[in-house]
Amino acid sequence: MYSPLISVVIPTFDRPFFLKRALKSVLKQDYYNIEIIVVVDGFSEKTQLLIEELNQTYNSEIKLYQTEEKVGGSEARNIGVRKSKGELIALLDDDDEWFKDKVSAQVNLINENRLTSSDEFLCFTSLERYKDKSQSKYDKLPNVNYKDSKTSSIASYLFETRGLRNIGFIQTSTVIVPKTILMQTPFTKGLIKHQDWDWLLNIDKNHLLSIIQVEDPKIIYHSDVSKDSRIGYINRWRFTEEWGNQHRSSFTSLAYESFMLNYVLLGIATDKSLSKIDKKIEIKKRYKKLSLKTKFRPYTWKMLIYMLLEK
Repeated sequence: MYSPLISVVIPTFDRPFFLKRALKSVLKQDYYNIEIIVVVDGFSEKTQLLIEELNQTYNSEIKLYQTEEKVGGSEARNIGVRKSKGELIALLDDDDEWFKDKVSAQVNLINENRLTSSDEFLCFTSLERYKDKSQSKYDKLPNVNYKDSKTSSIASYLFETRGLRNIGFIQTSTVIVPKTILMQTPFTKGLIKHQDWDWLLNIDKNHLLSIIQVEDPKIIYHSDVSKDSRIGYINRWRFTEEWGNQHRSSFTSLAYESFMLNYVLLGIATDKSLSKIDKKIEIKKRYKKLSLKTKFRPYTWKMLIYMLLEK
């Protein structure tokens, strides 16, 4: 059985409370051939003390690198990859948490598909998330499993919609890939948003990927982090629109127009810096460009209702 060394790369900055939870979930994995690398985007004495504490408590060898100057989350991941020794890389955001069999489930699936680090593949898992920790049952994502979606690209899987819902969801903390893929196609340095989407679209374009999914949830995508400190929650719809246009060739028409509805038009509707009149002008300008097919879809009417409620 193929049992490769897996390097877990965790970018962070200065929030040891969340990082401790993430690290403990890695230290409790039932797959043991693991290397843990933490990269601080800047410098954090609290993080250094946390790593020392965990290494002593768990008799572990968590490796810590501090960039001293801010380089951003993307470059922090790239640094961790370059420092790693593993054949495969598992990515983990510092505010997420793995189930104890997350890595072993992925390694088992990689073996079932007869893949090794010399192949080009992406292995991801489903996840559980919550909007409020009082929820009795967490939501599962993605809504449609990858093999059932029958989509032709990662962009289509991430952004296309069916009926009243999105199809797919791939989040950084769910992913394992061969190190060679991350060396050849690293995260784009300097992005203020959409770091994971950008990388996923780039590796899909640059590599002949086999994409496999552990369909049972194996991570908790936490929502107890301040929205101001989680990049994905910050409304930068102008940047989002520009980013989408830069990647336009990766999108089908359906994926692109769903992306515009979900992340640009809704972003405009929730932009507190705009007046109601300005929101209406900006939304109308972009809505006019949507195809008639999209305008008559139930999903579009659902999004328009959301926008009206926000306004």
